[in-house]
Amino acid sequence: MRRGGATGAAASLGALLLVASCAGGSDPAPRPPHSAPGLSASIVQLRRDEVLKRVEIAVTNTSRVPVVIQTIDLHVPGYSGGGRQPEDEPLPPGQVVNLPTPYGEISCPATGDVGVGEPRVVVQVRRASDPTSYTVELTPTDPRGLVLGIATSTCVAQRLTSEVAMSFGPWRRTGSGADTVLHGTLHARLRADTPLDLTQLRGTVLFDLLPGDPTAAPLAHLTPARPRAVVPVLLRQARCDAHARAEIKKPYAFLVWLGPPGGEQLAVNPPVSVADAAAFEAVCHLGWHS
Repeated sequence: MRRGGATGAAASLGALLLVASCAGGSDPAPRPPHSAPGLSASIVQLRRDEVLKRVEIAVTNTSRVPVVIQTIDLHVPGYSGGGRQPEDEPLPPGQVVNLPTPYGEISCPATGDVGVGEPRVVVQVRRASDPTSYTVELTPTDPRGLVLGIATSTCVAQRLTSEVAMSFGPWRRTGSGADTVLHGTLHARLRADTPLDLTQLRGTVLFDLLPGDPTAAPLAHLTPARPRAVVPVLLRQARCDAHARAEIKKPYAFLVWLGPPGGEQLAVNPPVSVADAAAFEAVCHLGWHS
């Protein structure tokens, strides 16, 4: 009887353990998925960005965990956009990272003011400790009005370029090595029916472009009655180290300022011919025209 009682007690205990085991083995209630990490953005532009036709998206990590910015894509109505940019950029909590982002081409109207829409930034992001990727759409702030300002100045520059034809003349070389100087001319011809002044020149990282007569103000005054001007210019080395040569994207993106007499002047890029670029090799050898 004692043995039988023990057997019954054991069976009861086994049943209780089986019930407990089944209860403990059931699937736990699913946890709610993580929300995307908090981010904010603003649009800035540095001097180096201007010639490369890009802005920088300053992304702030407003969450409490480190994240990784995987890609970024800027969308602005009126701009063609540069497409999704790979980044793989770590971003600690509370920190900011500037991500250079091309904006593409701008749709300039035939007449009237340029029109652009509200910018959006699409970011692919993940937590640093989690491979799960989230797509976050941000409305960036634009405290300097860059989106409208870039479009406006670009379209005005396009118009000015069409109104004034420019080319460089033959180059004459003096000096040698780092002291080489090229003496040439900038030819300008007005193709519009309103006067325009040519007021300033600027070179690039590699080349200084200087007026032959720095006291002239303006450098050239173009009118329908006198539509042509020849501006003496000098080209010399600004910097020609290996790092500068390797990093430069547009070595011949010189700037010429044009505008109505006494009015706002805007910078445009004068065309550089193959013969011009070959001559520039004597000042800083890039190996493109040797």
